[in-house]
Amino acid sequence: MTNMVTLIAQTSPLERDLPTESRPATAADIRKLGELFFSAYGPGVASENMEAAVADLKASFEGKYGTYLPAASQIVTEAEEIIAAILVVERAKWDGAPDAPFIIELFTDREHRRQGLAEDLVRASLDALFQAGHHNVAVRVSDENSAALALYLSLDFRRWTPEEQDE
Repeated sequence: MTNMVTLIAQTSPLERDLPTESRPATAADIRKLGELFFSAYGPGVASENMEAAVADLKASFEGKYGTYLPAASQIVTEAEEIIAAILVVERAKWDGAPDAPFIIELFTDREHRRQGLAEDLVRASLDALFQAGHHNVAVRVSDENSAALALYLSLDFRRWTPEEQDE
């Protein structure tokens, strides 16, 4: 059985220019985001089919998972195709989530993995959130997703528990 781990990090300004150019994800990107979302995870993992993936991304923009934060939600494009994306909401809507902006998705095209795109997107998001006055950002990851855990831990995310909210 897969357990989910909630991680949290302090936001921070960029210390250097990132090698990857990104821009905010907009509603005009929903179709291409949905296509990438479906292909990055594969059938049945995040969505049953392409149309369900597009519908889920549309719902994300419309607030299904929390108020969408455009400046912190970035995409990377190559030849007018989206190859990586991070989507962030102001607060997660589910119980047991930190009172902080929340990364609801981070995904990369299979052919563009291991190139630092995800790391650059997280760093760009941390900077955008810092500039907007947010102090922390959180994410929920499967404890079996070693690549995602390694990425977030390398960026100074740490485990978070609901008890910390009461402190």
